[in-house]
Amino acid sequence: MPDSETLDGSTPESTPLAAEHGRRLPLSAFTVLAGGDVFESVQGRPPKDGVSRARAWFQAKVSLRAHGAPAELLQRVEGDMVRQLSGNLQLIGRMEAARPVEVDLIPPGQPLAKYGYPRSVSPQAAGLFWDHPEWPRARIALRQDKLGPELHLVFHELAHAIQGMAFTQEENELIYRTLRRTYRVRARMDEVFALYSEREFIPTVTAHDLRAPGVYGMARQRWNEEHVFTRFVRNLYFPYKPLAGPASGQGASFFG
Repeated sequence: MPDSETLDGSTPESTPLAAEHGRRLPLSAFTVLAGGDVFESVQGRPPKDGVSRARAWFQAKVSLRAHGAPAELLQRVEGDMVRQLSGNLQLIGRMEAARPVEVDLIPPGQPLAKYGYPRSVSPQAAGLFWDHPEWPRARIALRQDKLGPELHLVFHELAHAIQGMAFTQEENELIYRTLRRTYRVRARMDEVFALYSEREFIPTVTAHDLRAPGVYGMARQRWNEEHVFTRFVRNLYFPYKPLAGPASGQGASFFG
């Protein structure tokens, strides 16, 4: 599974966020991505209603299908998703405007195709975000036996959902323009966004993670506080935190 979660490099047919929702709920992170900097918040604190808003989104828009998973795994999924969204009310608002999501906790040893996911999914994939215009909901698959050892799994797959459903087409094109010179292929670029996202919530990277094949090891090795893309991702999830990298006005590097 060197460059994507599918064997053929296919990607989900997600419906981007409508442009009017993007204008109504602007994200300062895209100002960072376009110019490398942004006026930083002096508040320095997470929004007081961030957790409650994120939990309300989860309860209203996410359907969990346990497939025999124990209650603690369901609680883990909810907790991680709420945590991932709770720092940015604008991002929560966009997810409220996006499609609902169905999450399948896949039993050990079962192929994802058995649960309606594409047959092209790599058997090594620990999880998957997928969508299709004919589906009533977008879908996320999480392997039950991988949730324990892979602490980043929920954050990684929800990041794919965020990119697919909570960004406008124009915003995604800005992401691809930033990453294309280094990563070239859309499937790889989508993985880079998810990998940089997971790093904001699970900062510890193991030697096993760094040795992962293809884009998974490559992006983790190349991750750097001074990358504009790191600034973008951090501001997306934590707009109240200082920007990653050098102090404002000193610039930040793009990918080599």
